[in-house]
Amino acid sequence: MTRTSVSHKRPSKKTKRRSYRPKRVSLRELRPDPKPVPPRVIYVQNPYYEQMECGEKTVEARPNYKCLQDLVPGTLVKFSNRYSGRSFLATITTRRVHRNFATMLRAESIKDCLPDRDPHDLQRAVNVYHSFRNGTYSFIARKHGVVSLRFQHVDPVVPKRTAPCIHDRNDYDRNSLCSIFEYVERKRRERKYGIK
Repeated sequence: MTRTSVSHKRPSKKTKRRSYRPKRVSLRELRPDPKPVPPRVIYVQNPYYEQMECGEKTVEARPNYKCLQDLVPGTLVKFSNRYSGRSFLATITTRRVHRNFATMLRAESIKDCLPDRDPHDLQRAVNVYHSFRNGTYSFIARKHGVVSLRFQHVDPVVPKRTAPCIHDRNDYDRNSLCSIFEYVERKRRERKYGIK
């Protein structure tokens, strides 16, 4: 039997000295980035949506349903109108729970809740809220209570636009492609070096 020679490399002394050092990782790097929370959508009918959009109405009042109980100050809300398709973003500044619509209107003021109504006639303002949903809001408010959400408009972020590059067509011949390139090159040099 013949012995076949297999060359096994022995680890050198340099590699023996090196010890494994784990990489330091912070917990922030391991956690996934939090996903941005989309704004809550609340549908509002006309004319109340238009009053909210122009800033006359600053309080939205509804029965305190379970779906509205997670709205806290600082929550981003998108008020929308189904018929016109328009919407705007707002943040909730205060959230208050009341026993019924009458106590809510006394606490929040009729002017902020219903700007087109007489600010001194409480009963007519309460009747406006009771007329919603075919007159069932009064019964729902007795069961769940009323929540008033004071909000503030969020200014939309307008992206910065660069000024369009306008070429003066009188500086070159209409059909001359070379003169167009010369004009562009001349303008580039003027911008770069400040030469006129």
